[in-house]
Amino acid sequence: MINTKKIIAIAVTTFLGCQLSAAMANPAKQHSRSVLQGPVAASEMAMWDQRALFVSKRLGLVLEDKQQLKVLVPGQFEYLAVHENMALTYDTYTDQVQGIALSENNSQRLSLLPKRSFPVEWLCLQPRQADSNLYAWFGDDAGHAEQWLLSSNEQWQPQLVRNLAVSIGALKCAVDDNEQLYVLDNDQGLWRYPAAPHMPDESELVVSMPDNELSALAIQSGQLIMMDESGHVYDVTGEKITAAFEDREALESLYLADNLLWAYSDDDDQFYQAPWQPQTQIAASSNELIAEIPTTVESDISDRSGDTMDDPAIWIHPTIPDKSRVLGTNKRWGLLSYSMAGEQLQALDVGRINNVDIRQNVLLGGEYRDIAVASNRDRDSLSIFNINASGLLTELPEQTTTLTDIYGLCMYQPSEDELYVFANEKSGLVSQIELKWRNNQLKATLVRQFSVPSQPEGCVADDVNQRLFLGEEDAGVWVFNLKDNAANLSGKMIIKAGGPLVADVEGISLYQVDGETGYLVVSSQGNDSYLLYKSVAPYDYLGRFRMGVNAELGHDGSAETDGLDVTSSAVGSGIWSQGMMVVQDGRNRMPDENQNFKWVPWMEISNTLQLDSKDK
Repeated sequence: MINTKKIIAIAVTTFLGCQLSAAMANPAKQHSRSVLQGPVAASEMAMWDQRALFVSKRLGLVLEDKQQLKVLVPGQFEYLAVHENMALTYDTYTDQVQGIALSENNSQRLSLLPKRSFPVEWLCLQPRQADSNLYAWFGDDAGHAEQWLLSSNEQWQPQLVRNLAVSIGALKCAVDDNEQLYVLDNDQGLWRYPAAPHMPDESELVVSMPDNELSALAIQSGQLIMMDESGHVYDVTGEKITAAFEDREALESLYLADNLLWAYSDDDDQFYQAPWQPQTQIAASSNELIAEIPTTVESDISDRSGDTMDDPAIWIHPTIPDKSRVLGTNKRWGLLSYSMAGEQLQALDVGRINNVDIRQNVLLGGEYRDIAVASNRDRDSLSIFNINASGLLTELPEQTTTLTDIYGLCMYQPSEDELYVFANEKSGLVSQIELKWRNNQLKATLVRQFSVPSQPEGCVADDVNQRLFLGEEDAGVWVFNLKDNAANLSGKMIIKAGGPLVADVEGISLYQVDGETGYLVVSSQGNDSYLLYKSVAPYDYLGRFRMGVNAELGHDGSAETDGLDVTSSAVGSGIWSQGMMVVQDGRNRMPDENQNFKWVPWMEISNTLQLDSKDK
């Protein structure tokens, strides 16, 4: 049998030897080009194992070793990005993105990504420290781009994360250590996009260079450089810093390796090497790396697109914890109920409800009842629900309020037969409303009103210690002493926005074991994280985290969270025995879909933030 791979290896070795001999025979040519490298029909390169790795449309993936070329994987490849022992390229025969597990003697093709609806014309890799996953970006010159999760725990399991509209004319990309995606185009210059999988689809033109001839982009050790077709090299501000290849033309790819620059010329199908003196290394980001806890469960999605889901609440089954439920508001039309596996079980069309809360085992009308209350923005009212022993919701008569533009809401049960609601409006006004059982329904009576300076929303009552925690969206978190019977209650700002807490301050909940051991959980919407504080003075900050990608289950993380809820009651066995946390996800991805809710076991939060050691 003819060994095709061996023949190819001999051919490219001979090709390289001829090119090197020609360079040595012509000193002037050798001086201008320094070193000639690369197989025929190659277009891009990277460094792997301290050696040059090339992709060729005729030969495949080719490794340079001791001035010889070795075909690692035969094929027809274009574009190349490498991270550790993973290469990503584009198979021009199948028109599909191809992953390759690199090995000196046994490199392996991995499963092809599905064919895309656009021609892939550029690609780059994104290793993430926060979740140890490897991601990729690729796109075309018509403005299409996609982010993919490629591998997790060193397992190849490609999954589409999201679509992104990028600049028309895009031709190269790179991702820096601060999780910023840079995209180069010839019409306008250099664009920047947030690249973390939870981040919004935003763009910024960071270098304006209209009608440029930029053709290449590279990042190394925090330094980003661009190159035009004539070999002029520019920094991230657009300033020309060297002309390493100015005697060459039609240059279209660039790679940095220590003190060397590599560039490819389409004119003569060759790579050129030039010395490179890196600028002073840009300091790494001083931002704290926020831990990410993989999403364990996600709910069924909203029935419509846009900003629809808002606030969840957890109902605990009286005898079978894993039959507990999560309630969630769809602020377009009603209240939803989900199983612990995320399956939608019930939907009540009651109007534009915003926030919801639950109290269980409340003695009302001589019976212990489980009650849910939601703020209804259609009529500035309270939507009230009875929850039976199996979790079934039944609507009770709606109750009016004196508020205008009702918004946030939470419940308060200071004793077994007392029940109150705190509801707020966008002006900052807060109403304390008593709910009493009369004539087979709950009747609402205004108790008192107080206010904060600007718009509030999220709140939670500490029933045991009789305190109210209230979030003022742009300012921070207030605490009010509910033992104070003053008609106009005064509060104290205990956590100011700034530092770890990035406005908007949204959902707030309380994980409570007893009167002294508890955690205040706050949604820091401005940076898509969740903060924990001790629930008693002086309200010490304990740490923060994000909900992140779960590659094994195909769940994305959460972002732009409005409401959240936590419980210390068991909602199942094992990891669920210490309770859970559920949040609204404002950007539902993997792939892009309508909004939903996501949850994780409290045990994972406790372990990640090492809460046991902080309680001592």
